[in-house]
Amino acid sequence: MKKQTIIKTLITTGIISLTCLSALTYAENINIQADRQTFDGKTTTFEGNVDVDYQNINVKSPKVIVKSDATGKTETATFLNGAHAVKTDGYSQSEVKANIINLSLLKNRIKAEGNAESSVFENKKPIVHITADTQEFDIAKNIIVATNNVKINYQEINTISNKARISIDANGNLKKVELLGNATVNQEKSIINANDVLYNPVTNEMVAYGNVRSKSMLDDGTPVDIQSEFQQYDKNTQTLITSGHVKINYKGYIATGPKAIFVPDTDAAKKNKSSKPNKIIFTGRSKIIEGERHVEADRIEITVNPKNFTAEGNVKTRFTQVKSLKDMKKG
Repeated sequence: MKKQTIIKTLITTGIISLTCLSALTYAENINIQADRQTFDGKTTTFEGNVDVDYQNINVKSPKVIVKSDATGKTETATFLNGAHAVKTDGYSQSEVKANIINLSLLKNRIKAEGNAESSVFENKKPIVHITADTQEFDIAKNIIVATNNVKINYQEINTISNKARISIDANGNLKKVELLGNATVNQEKSIINANDVLYNPVTNEMVAYGNVRSKSMLDDGTPVDIQSEFQQYDKNTQTLITSGHVKINYKGYIATGPKAIFVPDTDAAKKNKSSKPNKIIFTGRSKIIEGERHVEADRIEITVNPKNFTAEGNVKTRFTQVKSLKDMKKG
């Protein structure tokens, strides 16, 4: 009985396409299967086990409303009451689930609203998982824009932001991720907070802008706290560049300056022992505080292991004697 209903639906749909709507043949063939449908002259409603194929996209939902523009061409298909869309490109596959999915045929876009959840798979293995209140997909450009309560999981990286713009290449791989507004990035032993963050998975570079604060844990468990206006980290070279009101708190050091660069231990790297950042080089007029000693210089170089620092260029040193409460009472 159900098969007969589907066949009748397809026949009826074909008649509507040729006469009133040209709805299911505009731009690309659109195949719709459903238990029943109604048509009021402008809008076609499909209900019950709705299954839609458009280009390389398949969408399933309990109900879909198809609307046409003034010329009779199919304009939008709105999937209601919980929808699931899947886009397949060779070995890559992306999918989205939401309360409502709106497919704009003229603009070639998909908009998912309400508990929107999307994933990108490669060879059936999940690569990226995104949740947000709303997600919009530009089918032609392979761009996803997620807004409100955005969370992204990618390999060992977890992010939170107000908005995100994700670019995907033709093979379904990530090209670029932009986190916009109150961005937080958790990666391995570090966490970054900033106004905006740009991540390039191709080059393994991450750039953070505006009120940046990063906290990381060294291999020996020592925390490093960095504040600045700009931070750029290259994972391949293990190099971190910071600028704009830089402040670093590390093992009793409080260092400030206009710019600082973290560089790996090149000698150890040559011996294949380590390529972790082992030096912090401040350039421009900088200051460092260690206990009672205050040092100001044009260049300050901090060595992580073994812990020490050198200052060069118009060096000024000041020692601050802090009296104990007992001494102050004696005075």
